[in-house]
Amino acid sequence: MYRCFDKLDDAVIILDRDNTVARLNRSFQEIFGIDDETVRSMETEEFTTSHLARFLPKGEGADRVIEALRYRQEVSHAACRIETPDGEVRWFSFSCRMMTEEPYTGMALVRLRDITSGYSEAAWNASEVEAEVGAETIFAGIGELVPYGIWICDPDGTVLYISPSFLDLIGTTLEECRQSGWLGRTPLGDPAGVLADWGRCLDAGCRWDRELRVPGPGGEYRTILSRGGPIRDEDGRIILWAGINLDITARREAEQITAVRAAQQAVIADLGRLALAGTDLSELMNALVRAVAGHLGVKYAKVLRYLPDEDAFLLEAAVGFNETRVGKEKVEGGTDSQAGYTLLSHEPVIVEDLRTETRFTGPALLRDEGIVSGISVIIQGKRAPYGVLGAHTRTHRRFTQDDINFIQAAANILAQAIERRATEEALLASEEKFRAIAQRSFDMIYTCYHDSGIAYISPAVTRMLGYTPEELIGRKCRDYLSPVSLPAWEEAEKKLARGEPVEGLEVEFHRKDGFVAFVELNESAILEHGKVVGVQAVGRDITERKQNEQLRRQAFSQIERNIEQFAVLGDHIRQPLQVTLGRAELIEDTETAAVIREQVERINDYIRQLDRGWVESRKVREFLRRHDLE
Repeated sequence: MYRCFDKLDDAVIILDRDNTVARLNRSFQEIFGIDDETVRSMETEEFTTSHLARFLPKGEGADRVIEALRYRQEVSHAACRIETPDGEVRWFSFSCRMMTEEPYTGMALVRLRDITSGYSEAAWNASEVEAEVGAETIFAGIGELVPYGIWICDPDGTVLYISPSFLDLIGTTLEECRQSGWLGRTPLGDPAGVLADWGRCLDAGCRWDRELRVPGPGGEYRTILSRGGPIRDEDGRIILWAGINLDITARREAEQITAVRAAQQAVIADLGRLALAGTDLSELMNALVRAVAGHLGVKYAKVLRYLPDEDAFLLEAAVGFNETRVGKEKVEGGTDSQAGYTLLSHEPVIVEDLRTETRFTGPALLRDEGIVSGISVIIQGKRAPYGVLGAHTRTHRRFTQDDINFIQAAANILAQAIERRATEEALLASEEKFRAIAQRSFDMIYTCYHDSGIAYISPAVTRMLGYTPEELIGRKCRDYLSPVSLPAWEEAEKKLARGEPVEGLEVEFHRKDGFVAFVELNESAILEHGKVVGVQAVGRDITERKQNEQLRRQAFSQIERNIEQFAVLGDHIRQPLQVTLGRAELIEDTETAAVIREQVERINDYIRQLDRGWVESRKVREFLRRHDLE
């Protein structure tokens, strides 16, 4: 697998995916005298410390090589000096890269190419060039490639060379720097501290690394990273100091802007948490204007609520302005104010100089404070804008798109809090209206949760069950259920658990006085995050209806018995009559027989009337049954 690397003249180390030594090629083993079998599977840290470090003299790229091996860092052609086992000093080009081709994916290829001959020739040629054109010319050519260039000093710190661009920045000459020291001629914010650090570096021979705040010819400050160190001869003596002056103003400004934006994002998150916590609107507005002013770096910030009936704004919260104006001061709308123009333009408005503004008139609220620059954005409402959030300063300032984004984000949080408060108030009003209806309702209305029991029950429960609402709060409805109603109740609970409504559930509850009450329930599930957590129900007292139904059933039962008795009675009477009629026929006294036959006939008429009544009663009963009156 690794034989192809043995054909290379370059020394090669293959590091496995777990950063252990996978293979040393033939050239590496020959150059460094390290056997491949000895170090195979060895941790890179141990390999560099125990085997490789002794060939790398301190400095001269050694640290870069060891760091790249330990941390698998990609490096391209870094020069390093190596002392081979036979004592020869040679220069190598060091490279380290990650391999992406199979089967080596994830492994690291470390390559050392001998560049001793070319490196020595380049150094010799550089010496010749220096001798021919002069060191100062070389320094100038190289130094001006870097903003504010390079500097070179004698061992005692006397200036030999400073790039002209830096001299132009500090407004001095090379000769003046040589006389009083280049840092002494540089206008600094902390000259004593800088000169003391420079003195310590000269005394200790250590590295110089300092940021300098230097005013330019136009008065603007530049941040200069001045960095350098001593150059020593073979005996370790300092022969020169050399370094660079790098303009890092843009980087520092970018870092500062990043820090400001990060702080702004953090305060927006804090304001969002305040809003979600239900903080009072007045308190939230005060926190918001303080945050906007502080994180925009301005003195003034305000919230103006729009009054459409007056086409004006009311100052609801402010920082920087006179506190007595808050809640009282009104600002004109339309083009008579920045806030009014903001609403008209439907977008953020930036003012660079209010004194020369032509789009609108500056209101007294701003003029009285001597406001020069400002920014304002709309606080949106559900149906119409709530108002305007503004930030202002007495000095000239150019607000950026990032500033607009920040203040708009703050306005959006306030808008959401205002809308949420309006929604909560509407919901509260709705709940109060519902409660008022429930309180007056003839039906029993209640809310019951699985974990905490009855949370609300209307006063109608007292009439229906004899208990006051206070006696039932926290209890379970099931506790008052009659056992006969338990099966129907459990079936209803199964439907509710599926989120299905229950209608017309008839159950018996035990009253406080020991009697029972019949209640018809219509129930619906209470859902939270898709889970059934309770039930809302409306119960109607049907005790009287149930009692009437019972009486009706009893009456029909009696009718049934009466009808049957009528039928039996007719049969029982007809038989004796027939016997009586027969005996009358046998009586010789015709007058008496006639009287008996007449009375029998009368009794038969009565029986026929009973038969007709029985038939009619059966018809009435069937009619009532068909029309569900039973």
